[in-house]
Amino acid sequence: MIFLLLLFFAPPVGSIECFQCESDFQNVLRCKEPCSGDQCVVWKWKKRDGLAIRQGCLKGIDERWTSKPACRTNHLGASLCVCSDGDMCNRVERAENAARPLPTIRLPAVECQSKVASTSFIGPRKEHSCTSNYCHASKTETFTEDTAPDVLSIYNCGDIPEFDFDVRLKSSAEVAGLYVNGCYRVQLEKRQVVTDCVCSKNNCNSVIPVIVSGTVRCYMGQNFQNISQVYTDEFCDGDYCLIQNDNGKISKGCISVNERNSYSHIRSGHRRILGTDQWLCQAHLCNYDPKR
Repeated sequence: MIFLLLLFFAPPVGSIECFQCESDFQNVLRCKEPCSGDQCVVWKWKKRDGLAIRQGCLKGIDERWTSKPACRTNHLGASLCVCSDGDMCNRVERAENAARPLPTIRLPAVECQSKVASTSFIGPRKEHSCTSNYCHASKTETFTEDTAPDVLSIYNCGDIPEFDFDVRLKSSAEVAGLYVNGCYRVQLEKRQVVTDCVCSKNNCNSVIPVIVSGTVRCYMGQNFQNISQVYTDEFCDGDYCLIQNDNGKISKGCISVNERNSYSHIRSGHRRILGTDQWLCQAHLCNYDPKR
């Protein structure tokens, strides 16, 4: 019986324990119970009133290309260190730790297009070039009854500045863990579809490709009360069905992919990205709950 209990409570083989902390609005670091994952991270970026810090776990991310153990600093001074060399390796001072140094990854520097286009936009459309580590483009289609969708396309340098890394912690599509050099069509609600692209070559964001929806039928909706709740009359189609629990904010929907230029491709299974849990699957209505 003791042996069976040890098996039940033991962390997965190969997983490590990580600090799980976040600075609050007064820049005081608050910690929860340690989390377990494939890798640990410590992430820092500057705010108006000081330095923001977050520590946590990565699980199910393709570390061969995307989340290699190393430190990287983007063009705005935000830094992200990923480690897997022991429990609690993601100490705040890890980037400056001379005793256990991590390699340094140099992020690309690229020229990008910056412009806004909208079907409801009136007036001159300013367009210029900018420099960043990655180029970003997004298209938001908003649907209303009996009319053509309103389309807003944004082309710029990076997505959210403090997230501009090879490891995509978040995205404008509200889905964590999308890969660089891939485009993703995400639908979480009936009225809106977002196409999200990030690329790493000069002026690679000049055109947003058309992504055809996949053939897997999925439940969709946002702000569910629990992970097994669904709306029985709201569905979308994609290559993957998604359940996402972002620190208690539960969403379901579908993702269609265009990953031809990406080294990393998303896969079915469970992923954890800094407090956000995801389940991806490829069978009809498989995102009822994580067990299905």
